[in-house]
Parts: sequence; C-alpha cells; structure tokens
Amino acid sequence: MCFTVHLAYELRDTMFKINAVCPGYTKTDFTDYNGGEVEEAAKRIVKYALLDKDGVTGKFISEETNPETGEIAW
Repeated sequence: MCFTVHLAYELRDTMFKINAVCPGYTKTDFTDYNGGEVEEAAKRIVKYALLDKDGVTGKFISEETNPETGEIAW
C-alpha cells in the first residue's frame, strides 16, 4: 500500500489518480462462489478508474467496508 501513496505523490502534478481499490468479497472460483456479484465489483473498480481531476488519490478504497466514503485508513 505504501507504493500507492508514493506513486500518487510522484504523479501529483499530472492528471493520473493512483488508488488501491478493493472490489469486495466477490463470487469467483477463488471464494468458492460466495460473495457479491462480479458486476457490482466491476462497477466499484470502474468508478475509481474514471475519476476526474478533482478525484481522490493516494487512498485505499473499500466501499464494502466503508459504504459512506469508501476510504479506509492505511
């Protein structure tokens, strides 16, 4: 996770936003098909991949853990 913060700092004057995003517990073969739908997990990832210039950077995001803001303390 430290790499996320360092990379966000290095790219602070660019249009790139660097975040670590947890898709949540998702139905895959890895979880023996327990958890939420893959489509919901994909929406979470895409949401942060498409942030505009005012979006967060250098954060750890888990909307499943923190539905209000998504931010999780490092």
